[in-house]
Amino acid sequence: MKNKLVNIGLLFFVLIGVVPFCAAFIYALLYSFGMVGVLNTGFTLAFWKSVFASGEVLGSFGYSAVVAAISVLLSVSIAMWVALKFTRELNKRFLSFIIYLPLAIPGIVAAFFTFQLFSKAGFFSRIAYSFGWITKVRFFPDLVNDQLSIGIMLTFITVVMPFFVLLFLNVYKNERVEELSKLAFSLGANSSQVTWKVTIPIILRKTWTLIALYFIFLLGAYEVPLILGQESPQMLSVLIIRELNQYDLSKISEGYVVAVIYTIVVSLAAIALFSRKKMTLNEI
Repeated sequence: MKNKLVNIGLLFFVLIGVVPFCAAFIYALLYSFGMVGVLNTGFTLAFWKSVFASGEVLGSFGYSAVVAAISVLLSVSIAMWVALKFTRELNKRFLSFIIYLPLAIPGIVAAFFTFQLFSKAGFFSRIAYSFGWITKVRFFPDLVNDQLSIGIMLTFITVVMPFFVLLFLNVYKNERVEELSKLAFSLGANSSQVTWKVTIPIILRKTWTLIALYFIFLLGAYEVPLILGQESPQMLSVLIIRELNQYDLSKISEGYVVAVIYTIVVSLAAIALFSRKKMTLNEI
């Protein structure tokens, strides 16, 4: 009976998840080669050549990867410090609720909050003007739609960091890190050695897969970069949607080229990630 339920669940997963994904990917692949779609007449590599010749895709990939990497790195670092510094306090009911609260906020809502708080006509700009710190609104620093993507990364950190705090706290408890730390202290290790040689390695070893998955997730984020990003360069998902929604129908195929490239890169990264995790589990 149990095996039957497992097989039924697997069948539903394939029908609901795998089949639509494969169908969409095949359609995008055919569209990118001009074999289906409006104004396309047959197989051609012209759209692929055009995309790579422009260099915009590579620039968008690099830009998205840097923003995602910095956001994940800062989120993990802050979450690790909070989880280790306030372990006991965060186990209390009220603080635990406060940590959970940001997880319920959708990305698009968080982006609007950031825009209303940090734009040149936003809340903090008005406070700065009221206190005489700036004489005109234009003197307020660019924190949204800026070249350094500060607004995007700030929003990513706000949304992602609480998740990592909860994740690290859970690992800290389940892996009995506190007991291992006491053992290390009894063997003569100091506080710094315990933190860097015992606590952090254990937590990161157990969570590195989720950290990598969050990097992939932020790499393809759409709502936050759409609201808080600049016109050029654009993050990958925004670039793809822009290409697909062009009025020039002959350019839509180029959007599908970008979508296919992104799908292949992300799929290969996910396969490599889980293959490595499986190898690690087999070694253990």
